[in-house]
Amino acid sequence: MNLRETILTVAVILLPAHSACAADGNFSGTWFIDLRTAEQRAQNAECGGASFVLNQAGNRLTGSHTFATVGCGRLNEGGEGTVKGKIVGNRAHLVVTSGRNGAVVKGIATLKGDTLYWETKEEIKAGEPQGDSPLILGKGLLRRESN
Repeated sequence: MNLRETILTVAVILLPAHSACAADGNFSGTWFIDLRTAEQRAQNAECGGASFVLNQAGNRLTGSHTFATVGCGRLNEGGEGTVKGKIVGNRAHLVVTSGRNGAVVKGIATLKGDTLYWETKEEIKAGEPQGDSPLILGKGLLRRESN
């Protein structure tokens, strides 16, 4: 086999592996969920939402997250670099660190058009002090606000 045939053979072998890891969509953008009740929305209650701000580079994600209780009594402002992950198809496997208490969770974000379904799967590290909520979204359907 000559060099050209060898390169072509290697390319054909690696192509399916690359395609299986490639992302099927664009996770980049600001994703938000309003956690207020209809009554709280009607009263224009402040805060009461969670968001992810994600940046996609190939099959890698980085970004930040926020969570604020209704009335802004408790906040998790996350911070840059508090979300990291890898994309496989239309799913992102994310690790999220609480800016509030340092807790770390693993979860899955599934992309469907301009919606992102998030679900925390497990806690990797408890926050300090123990018992304090990390204020990381447990699960929900977030809508894309911007790219």
